[in-house]
Amino acid sequence: MNTFTARGSTGPRDLDLTNGATDVFLDVLTLAGCAIARTPWECHLVLHFSDGQRGSLGTAGFDLGELPWTADRPAEKAFLDRLIALALTRYEWDRLGYDPPYAIGCLTTYREMVAGYEPVPVAAPAWSDWRVPPAPELVARCAPHDLFAGHFGCRLCDRDGQSG
Repeated sequence: MNTFTARGSTGPRDLDLTNGATDVFLDVLTLAGCAIARTPWECHLVLHFSDGQRGSLGTAGFDLGELPWTADRPAEKAFLDRLIALALTRYEWDRLGYDPPYAIGCLTTYREMVAGYEPVPVAAPAWSDWRVPPAPELVARCAPHDLFAGHFGCRLCDRDGQSG
């Protein structure tokens, strides 16, 4: 079980997903995110989704407060909302090779969590400094799918990382 939380949100505060549902959630967020990420912070966020739960199962959940929000947090939060909104349109889902019947509900809940959350800049992030661009090899695009390579390669090329 993976739990995505938004402590302090005025909306829903958690989203509990099985390992399979987490893979689907991260697949659809990665498809949308790779299409629109431009800044270093945005690329790091999408890489976080792309690499999520690929090293070991049950480790993908996190609280929105753990993200290394910066002084540009309104734009960062707006990006996360745009990313989820694009995923909600079923953007590129035809490339998944499976139908994710519950993804819309998960994305809707997550979007409500983000909407009710007020990010706070992190002075000393536990994660890397997302103001610094990711290593070029991490944001290199997979030729067949145009997704970030990340640490584990393209999510769609890695069929073991897909659920259905």
